[in-house]
Amino acid sequence: MAEVPALRRAIGILRHMAASNRAITAGALVRSLEIPRSSAYDILAVLEELGLVARTESGYVLGAGVHELGASYLRTNPLQRLAQPIVRQLAEDTAATAQLAVIRGWETEYVLKEQSLKSVAVITATGVRMPSYLTATGRAILAQLPKSEVLAMLQSETGFVTRTGKGPTSVKALNAVLAQERRVGWAIEHGEVTPGISTIAAPVFDVLGRPIAAVGLSVPDSVKDAGTGSGKDTDKGSGKDSGKDLGKDSDPLAPLVEKVIATAAEVTAKLR
Repeated sequence: MAEVPALRRAIGILRHMAASNRAITAGALVRSLEIPRSSAYDILAVLEELGLVARTESGYVLGAGVHELGASYLRTNPLQRLAQPIVRQLAEDTAATAQLAVIRGWETEYVLKEQSLKSVAVITATGVRMPSYLTATGRAILAQLPKSEVLAMLQSETGFVTRTGKGPTSVKALNAVLAQERRVGWAIEHGEVTPGISTIAAPVFDVLGRPIAAVGLSVPDSVKDAGTGSGKDTDKGSGKDSGKDLGKDSDPLAPLVEKVIATAAEVTAKLR
């Protein structure tokens, strides 16, 4: 077997960081992996240059490049083939638009889109990319990742953008939204991507339990407002009220949330 010490050490560093939910110092990597200090710093410098790790105030975390590699793998593995009939069934059962999305860098990329004849038009065509912090599918994935990894993904973002004037506009605001969505296990956005459209999303996990994709379902706000009596959006894009009342029998979106979660779970099961 060929011996390439630097490559083995680099992969060891990436795997060690993947198993941690916090930043790791170079010194800690040297001690844990028994790597010469000079080699560790050289390898980390190259990995940082390639975007595979990112340096923070408290140490190193996985960089956005790692997630891009994972997304590239998804395009060659059975994910889309296995998920397509399941996502299609969700669209038919709900008369809505269903999607499967992954994250590339800091963006959501839609890899599947299925529509029923009665569904409304939304900006989620296959191949389209959107800021992950605006989309329900992107946030469903981000909410299940370590905070340090989310921060690393967004380091290249000089400012948060909005499409409709709604959505988190800072890391602090995003973390507040993700905390709530992490707690309930699914995400929702109201008109942050397409005015008048709400999207519910739930994460899909691989065999190691990492979030690798998300199933989304987009419906017109007339469905969301059916049980409110006001028709007004109380979210204001902050994320504070997103999903606050979901799960109650009186909420018209509650059955859809259950269907999306069940669909994501079915795709996850197919991958295992």
